[in-house]
Amino acid sequence: MATTSTRFSYEGLFSERSEDTPINKVDHAEYDFAVAYPAPETSPMDGLISALQTAMDSRGDEIARHMAYYPQPAGSPELREFVAWKLEYDRGFSVDVDDILLTNGSGESIGLAIQALTNPGDTAITEHFVYSGTLGQLQKFGNTVYGSETDELGLVPDALDELIGKLDGKGKKPKMIYTIAEHQNPMGPTLPEGRRREILEIAHKHGVPILEDECYVDLRFEGEVQPAFRTMDDSGIVIHVASFSKLLAPGLRLGYITAAPEVLRRAASCKIGSGPNQFAAYAIEGFLRTSLDEHRARFNPLLKQKRDAMDESLNDNFSDIGAKWSHPEGGCYTWLTMPEGTDITAPRDEIFAEGVGYNGGVGFAPNGDGQNCARLCFAFETPEKCYDGIGALAKAFKKRGLM
Repeated sequence: MATTSTRFSYEGLFSERSEDTPINKVDHAEYDFAVAYPAPETSPMDGLISALQTAMDSRGDEIARHMAYYPQPAGSPELREFVAWKLEYDRGFSVDVDDILLTNGSGESIGLAIQALTNPGDTAITEHFVYSGTLGQLQKFGNTVYGSETDELGLVPDALDELIGKLDGKGKKPKMIYTIAEHQNPMGPTLPEGRRREILEIAHKHGVPILEDECYVDLRFEGEVQPAFRTMDDSGIVIHVASFSKLLAPGLRLGYITAAPEVLRRAASCKIGSGPNQFAAYAIEGFLRTSLDEHRARFNPLLKQKRDAMDESLNDNFSDIGAKWSHPEGGCYTWLTMPEGTDITAPRDEIFAEGVGYNGGVGFAPNGDGQNCARLCFAFETPEKCYDGIGALAKAFKKRGLM
C-alpha cells in the first residue's frame, strides 16, 4: 500500500462547536486547594471491593451474564432501586425506579437536562457565582447565563423574581434556574427552607423549571439539612440531579437524574451510547446498601476538621485586611473575597507554580466579575496542610502587594 509523508490538513473540516483545547494532565500544587475532590483518605475502596466480592459470591453467574451485555440505557436496575430508596430515606420524596436515569456522574445529568430544555440563543439563570462545569456546559450549548444576586444564605428571592421579570420583558425568558442549594459550589451556603419555598413560588409564577443539583448533600458536618426543592414540590417543575462522586469517589463516574417523565424521555434522547459503568454500579449498590450512614459518619467529621483548620488560618492571616470568607456547614469549599479592586485571579498560575493552588473567581462568574474572589477546596488536603497552605497563600499575596 502506498503511503505519504505529507501531513493531512483538517483546515475547514472542524465543527463550529469544537475548540482547539490542549490535552494536558492535571497538575497538583503542594497545597492543592484548586481541586474539586472529596477527602481521598475516605474513599471506601476496601468496602467497595468487598461489596463486589459478596455480589460475585452470591450471584456470580448472573453478574457475568449481565457484564457480557452493554449496560441498560437507564443504568443498573439494582442501583436505580437503591437511588429511589435513598431519595425517600434521605430527602423525603418518592419516585418510581423508571423515573431515574443513571449517568456518568452528575455532570452528564446536567448536560442532558440542558440539552433537553435549551436551544442556542436561550437564557438560563444561576447563582451569582456558579460551578464552572455547569457554567461551561450552559455556554457550550449556546445559552446566555445570568448570575442572580446572592448573599451569605444563597439566592435572594426578590432579586431572582426581578431578574426573571426583566429578562422576560426583553423577550429572554429563562429556560431554567440552576442551583446547588445545599453547600453551594463555589460559595458554600445552604439555602434555607423559607427561601426555597419563595423560589418555588417565583418559578411557578414565571413558568421556569428549577434544575436542582444535590451532589454535596451527603457532605454535611454541622447544622441541619434543608428539604430539597423536589421534596417540597411534586408538580414536575423540579429536575433533580445528584452524584456518588463526592459521597464515594469521583473516579466511579456515576450520578443520576430524576424528572417528570416527559423531561426524562427528552433527556434520554440526548444521551449517546449505552448506560454507565455496570461494574461500578454493583460495587456502589452493594456497599451503600449496608454502609451508607456508617460511611457518612466516618468522613464528615474529618471534613469539619479540615474546614476548621482552613478557617483558623484564614482568621490568622486574612482577618486584618478587610477580607471575608464563607463558613460552610458541609461540602468541600470556602469562598474567599478580598477587598474590592484586588485582583487575585490574574496571578493564579504564578502562585500555583510557587506551591499553592486555588481557583480564581472569574471562572465561576456568569456576569464577568469575581477578580477579587477565590474558591478554596479544604476537602482534599490534611488539616495541617489546610492551615499551612493558607499561610503560604497569604505570603504569596503579600509578595505581590495584594494584601
